Amino acid sequence: MSEDGWIPLVNLDDVPDRKPMRVDAHGADVLLVRNGDELFAIGNRCSHQGAPLHKGPVRFGGSLRTVQCPLHGSTFDLAQGKVLRGPATEPVPAYETRVTEGVVEIRPR
Repeated sequence: MSEDGWIPLVNLDDVPDRKPMRVDAHGADVLLVRNGDELFAIGNRCSHQGAPLHKGPVRFGGSLRTVQCPLHGSTFDLAQGKVLRGPATEPVPAYETRVTEGVVEIRPR
């Protein structure tokens, strides 16, 4: 981790487009997804019952960027981690993203 809180995760070339992946960020379970030049990182466990969000479908349309929980269908905003549709009522952690020398880095918002 850098002095300003950035955590290196994976090489950008290893992040497939529009396919969510699970990464470990120094013990934090994180969902990472790429949409062209955009990168999104949120907590990987649904706040409802802890299902792995990286196994759910992601959708990109207009200003909406979402992931749906594969267990009960809760939908989360990939940019902010907020709940867009329940049964979950609590947001998941959201992370800032950047690419430094070809490596994806995140830090908590």
